Amino acid sequence: MDKKSKRIIFTNFIFGIFTLFVQVCITFYYIDRLPFIITLLSCISLAAYFGISIYSITKATKLTLTTKKLESAEEYNKTLHILHDNVRGFKHDFDNIVTTIGGYIRTHDIKGLENYYIQLEDDCQRVNNLYLLNPEIVNNPGIYNLLTSKYHEAESKDIKVNMTFLLDLNTLKMKIYNFARILGILLDNAIEASEQCEEKIINITFREDSRNNRQLFIIENTYQNKGVDTEKIFEKGISEKENHTGLGLWEIRKMLKKSKNANLFTSKTERFFSQQLELY
Repeated sequence: MDKKSKRIIFTNFIFGIFTLFVQVCITFYYIDRLPFIITLLSCISLAAYFGISIYSITKATKLTLTTKKLESAEEYNKTLHILHDNVRGFKHDFDNIVTTIGGYIRTHDIKGLENYYIQLEDDCQRVNNLYLLNPEIVNNPGIYNLLTSKYHEAESKDIKVNMTFLLDLNTLKMKIYNFARILGILLDNAIEASEQCEEKIINITFREDSRNNRQLFIIENTYQNKGVDTEKIFEKGISEKENHTGLGLWEIRKMLKKSKNANLFTSKTERFFSQQLELY
């Protein structure tokens, strides 16, 4: 539930306890003075109040869940529409694709075939990503909406996203609120960094490491500043981006310090900057 709903339920609960306390006091001190019918009506009214409150809270909870499911369905429909267009495009171009491959084979142009295959593989990977953006695979509405939103944002900036999802989010070993915050910050940073590069790539991996009893969330992205200090970026106020406060990674480190089963490992190669979140 959102904070507003929680406040309403908490206020209702406190008011109910206060009402119950008042009724108990009245009954205890004035039971010999009040007519039986008044006492009975008071008890019935109190029971009715609690019954209606519980019913209202249940309905509010269901409404919140339904709203989240509708939001997920809306995002999924958007993904399905794009996926459908891509599949139709492949079907329409299939003969041309096969004919083109045949041309490279007949002329023994292996180098040209390799280049063509790489370009074809990019399109195949895009369709595969859209297939993975499925609420049955990413089985948490909040994380599904977050991933879908960031994926479409990256696509709009011509960033190639490669996604691997091999994890049941129902077994997530972290509060979903904290996990969503961390994931959102890391994805935002990856998008902003790769957007500045000539080669714009983000690799996202969710998987279970059963051998070491841990869950892995790896986000890799191309980046420009090869001299970036992987420790200093977590300090408060440190940011390489204009008009940014530099609080994102600092907030992540604060959250992880409070956690007993989470680690974040930051590394870089000549090509990729990598953030690996591990949950034990």
